[in-house]
Amino acid sequence: MPYFHHRGAQIHYADVGSREVTTQRPPLLLVHGAGSSHISWALQLRELSSTNRMIAIDLSGHGKSDDIGGAVSIDETYSLEVAALVEHLELNNFILVGHSMGGGVAMSYSLNSSLTPPKALVLVDTAPVLELSKLALGLVKEAIEDRLFIFKSQFFEDYTDTYKVKELEDRIRRANPGVLQRDLAACDKFNITDRVHNIKEDALVLVGEHDDIIHPKVAENLRNRLPNANLAIVRGAHHAPMIEQPAEFNRLLRDYLARVEQKDNA
Repeated sequence: MPYFHHRGAQIHYADVGSREVTTQRPPLLLVHGAGSSHISWALQLRELSSTNRMIAIDLSGHGKSDDIGGAVSIDETYSLEVAALVEHLELNNFILVGHSMGGGVAMSYSLNSSLTPPKALVLVDTAPVLELSKLALGLVKEAIEDRLFIFKSQFFEDYTDTYKVKELEDRIRRANPGVLQRDLAACDKFNITDRVHNIKEDALVLVGEHDDIIHPKVAENLRNRLPNANLAIVRGAHHAPMIEQPAEFNRLLRDYLARVEQKDNA
């Protein structure tokens, strides 16, 4: 299990994919959402590692990473942990992928001109403002839907990959409720509405068709604010399309990676 040290904390990350196969293709650096961990990207780490190097961080206090204690922020804590991993691995020409709060981390990273710039961004079910007053109802609805999904899967013994990841994520969140509360407090302070137009990287905005937290219209608004972005809707998905509809999510992500490579070769 690889780790690196940052500000006195041991930070864990997953790093998979054959270097021989992937040296000519950009690595993907994946950032999870609030109260989550690298496990949320399990179905991408498995499926895309045959073609690209796949790296997924556990932000401090999440997964297997040390908890630094105290309040955190998206731009001054988490984005700098991502920057430390980029430096640790000496990454260049990488694609930064962020889900929900992790999308805020990715955008904050991009806006910091002192950091190694990503080649492109993939922003999944995220927005330039994550105030709780705007998200609270959706968070409750999504939590209820997740619990119902887990209950039905257990009742009918339908143990799909989606169930396995969601059930593990649910157990982790319930075991560490303070982590989610701290992340939501960080989200409540996150607002880059007046700066998001300064993100210059090519970007793909992805959103679940039935997301109750980040509605597709919010994702469309983000796409419109970004200078170089496209929007794709993951049919049949809610707030975690990479878990709920992994085949479609992975297809859209692969298509985008191919377009990025075509631009390089043009």
